Amino acid sequence: MSLDIEHIIVHSLFLDEQGQTQLNTREQELDTGPAVNDLMGELHHIYNTKAGKVFGYFNEEEDSFRDLVRRVEDESLSFTAFSHQASQRLLDELTRLDMNEPGVLLFVRYQWLGAHYLLIALLDNKDSVTVTDKLDVSHASYLDLGKMQLAARLDLTELRTRPDSRRYFSFIKGRAGRKVSDFFLNFLSCVEGMDPKAQSQGLLKAVDEFCEARQLSQEEKQESKALVNKYCREQLKEGEELEMRELSAELGGDNDLDFYQFVSDEYQLEDKFPVDRSALKGLTKYVGSGGGLTISFDQKLLGERIQYDEHTDTLVIKGLPPNLKSQLLKG
Repeated sequence: MSLDIEHIIVHSLFLDEQGQTQLNTREQELDTGPAVNDLMGELHHIYNTKAGKVFGYFNEEEDSFRDLVRRVEDESLSFTAFSHQASQRLLDELTRLDMNEPGVLLFVRYQWLGAHYLLIALLDNKDSVTVTDKLDVSHASYLDLGKMQLAARLDLTELRTRPDSRRYFSFIKGRAGRKVSDFFLNFLSCVEGMDPKAQSQGLLKAVDEFCEARQLSQEEKQESKALVNKYCREQLKEGEELEMRELSAELGGDNDLDFYQFVSDEYQLEDKFPVDRSALKGLTKYVGSGGGLTISFDQKLLGERIQYDEHTDTLVIKGLPPNLKSQLLKG
C-alpha cells in the first residue's frame, strides 16, 4: 500500500569541538522523488513492525509540543517553521539534561490508509566505505534505519476525531538500558498511556478463561490457543494491530457466547491494540526460569512426554532433545 508524503524535512544534530550538541537546520522541505519515497517506505515499514512500542497522549502543560502541532495543523505555522521550532525544543531538552544525541532529525507528515500521521525520528548517520563506479574505494555515509531507536508517531486523524484517546501517540522505547522518556517524551510533551504488553497479557488470561467457560477439552483448548497465536503472528508480520472482533470471528463460539462479548463483559481490553510478541509464547508454551534453570516446552506435551507431580514439585521428561542428551552425556 503506497504512502502519500505531504511534507518532509530533515535537520542535523551534531557535536561541536567542545563536544556539545548543536543544531543544523534545513531551510526548505525535501522534494519527493524515488530516493525520498524509498526512504519513507522503509521507515514506515520498520516502524510498523518494530516490537516493543508504547502508546501515549499529550500532557496538559502550557507552551508544549501540542501547541506547535495545533499551529501547523491550522496552517498558522508552515511545516518548515514547525520543524525548526520543534528541533530547537529537542536541543533545549538535550542541553537541559546535559545529553549528547547526534543524528539526523526527520519530520514527515504523510497519509496512509486514509489516516494522517506525523512521524518524528532521530536516525543514526553511520560512516562506511564503498566502491565507486570507477572501482575506487571511497568514504560514504548512510542512515542506519534498521537500528532506529528514537522515533515517535502521532496519529493526527485520531487526535482530531478522538481527542480523549490515550493512544494517539506511539513511540519506540529507545536503547537498551535507557528509556526514551529520558528526553524524547519530554520533548514531545507526551506521557505513557496504553501498554500493549499489559493488554497482551490480559488477552492470554481472557483466552484461557473463555476456553474454561466453554468447557472445552484439552485438545480443543490447544486448538483455540493455536488459532489465537496464528492470528496474532499474522498481524505482527503485516505490522497490523489485533482487532478483537476479527479475533472473535476466528475463534467462533457458542450461540450464546462469543469471545468479543465475553471480553467486553469481563475485561478491560481495547478493541484494537498491537500485540506484544514476547507474550505470545504463553499461548502455546509453558515457560519459566529461576535459580539458574530455564524451562520451555509446548503445552501439548504436558500429560504425554512430560508429567508434573505437584506434591513433589517435579517434572518427569521422557525423550530428551538429542542435543541436550549429548551435552548431558559429556558431563
